[in-house]
Amino acid sequence: MKAKKYINDMKNKFTIAILGLVMLFALSSCNDWLYLEPADGVITEEYWQSESDLHAAVMGCYASMLGGGSGNYSVPQLMFLWGEMRADFLMAYQNTPGDFTLIAQGDIKSNNSLCNWGSYYTTINYCNTILEKGPAILDIDASFSQDELDQYRSEALTIRGLMYFYLTRIYRDVPISLEASSSDLQDYTIPKSQYEEVWAQIEDDLLEAEKYIPFSYNSGKQEDKGRITTYTVWAILADFYLWTEQYEKSEMYCDKIINSGKYWLVDGDMDWFYNLYEAENSNESIFELQFDVDVPNPMYSMSITNSNYRANPDVMEIYWPTDELLVHADSADIRSDRGSYISSLNYMIWKFYGKTRYATRANSDLETDFNWIVYRYSDILLMKAENMAAQMSSYDENVAAEVLEYIHMIRNRANASELTDEGSPTSRSGLLYYILNERAREFAFEGKRWFDILRFAKRDNYDRIDLLKTMYETSAPSDKLISLQSKVNNPDFHYLPLPESDVLNSNGVLEQNPYYEK
Repeated sequence: MKAKKYINDMKNKFTIAILGLVMLFALSSCNDWLYLEPADGVITEEYWQSESDLHAAVMGCYASMLGGGSGNYSVPQLMFLWGEMRADFLMAYQNTPGDFTLIAQGDIKSNNSLCNWGSYYTTINYCNTILEKGPAILDIDASFSQDELDQYRSEALTIRGLMYFYLTRIYRDVPISLEASSSDLQDYTIPKSQYEEVWAQIEDDLLEAEKYIPFSYNSGKQEDKGRITTYTVWAILADFYLWTEQYEKSEMYCDKIINSGKYWLVDGDMDWFYNLYEAENSNESIFELQFDVDVPNPMYSMSITNSNYRANPDVMEIYWPTDELLVHADSADIRSDRGSYISSLNYMIWKFYGKTRYATRANSDLETDFNWIVYRYSDILLMKAENMAAQMSSYDENVAAEVLEYIHMIRNRANASELTDEGSPTSRSGLLYYILNERAREFAFEGKRWFDILRFAKRDNYDRIDLLKTMYETSAPSDKLISLQSKVNNPDFHYLPLPESDVLNSNGVLEQNPYYEK
């Protein structure tokens, strides 16, 4: 068992928070959307009496991301599936849920379980509750300070902003809920907001949080990686501004992280895999969702125990082509075989199964407690490169040289094959394409592939929609390919339908995404 004092402390805090919050807000079994109710006999005002109550509630926000509740997929499960299921790296295997196959093949309906946003709005509601109830504690607990309140509020604002960032990238237009649901007398039927309004809310939340969030909790790496810090806020802002094509702002936040000197790439030696994924909370990591023996990482059970998913062998060969000149596997790109997948075990996902470069995890809670990395330093370096390339007008050898330096930092660490070396492009399009391909290798099965492809495709008013079509050519079944490539021409198809039950239960207030109204 790992000797991680922080994990045990966080586990205890999570347990306290969950006990308190579940008592306060038991997820309703009915289908009313965004609907939470207090347990019988519990008066919510009696809970919010001290700093320790608020602290436990904030820990509950982190804990709420780990479990889906009421049969929903959890937040990290959807981070993974939403980021991979419509892309080309992930494929069905022996016991794949039918809903995954339908979405992967473009047969998307609003009653698909993978279109359910319940776990995200549950977490948002926990954040809203903290933002609503927290300030009153200042008048109750004399030992509680405004600075402490500002920090807790900032954690809740950042988590809420992160949840909405995922929601708008998946659904585009979504309801913005800023009030806590705490009574079964309330029926929340909120219309969806246009994506511009959602973006504005995300930006407001993150910029407000940035003012008060700490750089460090001064209690070790685990808490600094497992709780929101200034660097986490900067990473989300960099990603958000990149998605919204505000490249100067995104680059500014990348620079803040790069210039901090706080992060660096884990060495690309034989211990690279262990140090980054198994030892957890490395110097490369910025923010990780913290799993432990009591709350194991669900990616293991989905991919390994239940054999739901595998890496697509044909696509793996495209991004990691066989190099006949290499005499030993250890000479290959460290992210390929036994880095991202393992070819000898039917292309099982190694990032979920491997413990070291060659040792596997035991199928037990003691060894399936690895974290889910949301942001790491290599992501910031490649976002920096993408921002620089995207701002180029056409050809610029000086900017191109700097962009290539960032790409080569990632490739050199990975011992990338010469077969995937794209030379020294100096054009905007050439550099951007190189970055996209390198992101594919660097973040395989880390829930980023679909977002990357869509972001590159929609840039400049869908100037590269061919990227989506090419992706389907390499991954879609032949009998679905023509239909999929036709659907791709409609930008509304790039987003999922809102959950059918929530639309039906909204009494006409919540409108379905346009593509799925028919």
